[in-house]
Amino acid sequence: MSVSHSIHATSHTYQGPHSSIPHPPPQDHHDPAIHESHPDSNKKPIPDTGWRGSPPIPSQDGGDYELDYLNKPPYKWDSDGGKFIVKYTSECWCGNLLFEFHGDPLDAKHCHCKQCQRLHGAPFQWAVIFPKTSVRMVKNIDDSLHFFSTERRTSEHHVPCKVSCNNCRSPIFDEGRHTVLAYPSSFRFEAGKVPLDFQPTAHIFYGQR
Repeated sequence: MSVSHSIHATSHTYQGPHSSIPHPPPQDHHDPAIHESHPDSNKKPIPDTGWRGSPPIPSQDGGDYELDYLNKPPYKWDSDGGKFIVKYTSECWCGNLLFEFHGDPLDAKHCHCKQCQRLHGAPFQWAVIFPKTSVRMVKNIDDSLHFFSTERRTSEHHVPCKVSCNNCRSPIFDEGRHTVLAYPSSFRFEAGKVPLDFQPTAHIFYGQR
């Protein structure tokens, strides 16, 4: 099947080739740029949420060079002028980890690759894309923050990496070089209803389903 289609009720259906991005990729497949072939992708502006630290996007070069990463987005940081306005929260199963999110996702997708299937124990990964500076950690009880590098296969903050709770093992998000891929199943939605912006606009690696 060669159709990447939108699930938005008001959107059109787009036809195109499968993603050819290698997985795990040498570059960050977590960035919205991978969706540039999709007519509606990458059009939402990156909001100013008040991050005034350096660099503008922490760990954007990948790897583990960012030594003070825990005090920068998407972890613990302060917003200048209170520009970070919380719209959503995400929490692990045991409640040791809590993250806040500003605004709506840039995009959402279902990834059917074999790696996501194995790491999530599920048929596919459902993820929403947020800029790093639209995410911050507000709770980390008992130092429960856990990192896993799929490139090195080690438990370390080596970007891109997967972030989860060390206690209950709930996956929270993937940290990429420019963005965060958060898992909607950990979000608290009003009345339990998933917002339209969290519904996927595309399926990627559909041939591996």
